[in-house]
Amino acid sequence: MNWHVAKRMGVALAVALLAACSDDGEGPTPDGGTKTDGGTSTTKSAGPGLGTSKETPAGTTFALPAGLTLENPITSYTPQDPVECDDIFPEDAKGSGDEVTLCLIFRNTTGAPITLTLPPGLIFVSTNDDVQNGLLVQTVTIEVPPGDRFFVPLFLYCANQDRSTTGPDDKYVLGPTVQYKEFQELYSLLAGKTLEVEDAAVIQVAVSHLTNGEGLSASDRAALQAL
Repeated sequence: MNWHVAKRMGVALAVALLAACSDDGEGPTPDGGTKTDGGTSTTKSAGPGLGTSKETPAGTTFALPAGLTLENPITSYTPQDPVECDDIFPEDAKGSGDEVTLCLIFRNTTGAPITLTLPPGLIFVSTNDDVQNGLLVQTVTIEVPPGDRFFVPLFLYCANQDRSTTGPDDKYVLGPTVQYKEFQELYSLLAGKTLEVEDAAVIQVAVSHLTNGEGLSASDRAALQAL
């Protein structure tokens, strides 16, 4: 059975998806407002590759340091069976979120470790536009030792509420950093926080508001500040 069809058929998973990558009830108003405060826009997209947009995401180009390469395409990561990601389990993954889970595989051609900093706003673009793009919301630092094939699971947030979550055969490429003003507020609210697994749902609601072009609501801000 097709992975994405099977996921939609699971009632339990459907409930989880609604909690993790859906609106919190402060959705768009029927009169088509402006992008002012959480749930006041009917555009359903903050920009290319976000929300309902099928376009290629736009933003600031992100480049890896000299001597460091990333295997492409980027493969998905299966938390329940991480054998394809060097048997690294979820507790050792980087990032947060549970809708887009990837396995980054680096090659360091220098003779010394390279410290890689992934900035908030970095987006990973699905090669299948029926599958969600993934958004990083906090800075992630990775020390990559010299040598071939250093594996790093990376957890991200859903940037496209109407698409399927990541499946075992889905592939991704490294995209730009999304730095719209409204998104900067989210990054600022989360900067320096140590996030727990249960925090993902609250953050995903806020991310969905932003990617849909609605902005953060007052309840989003309060919930993020309380993390």
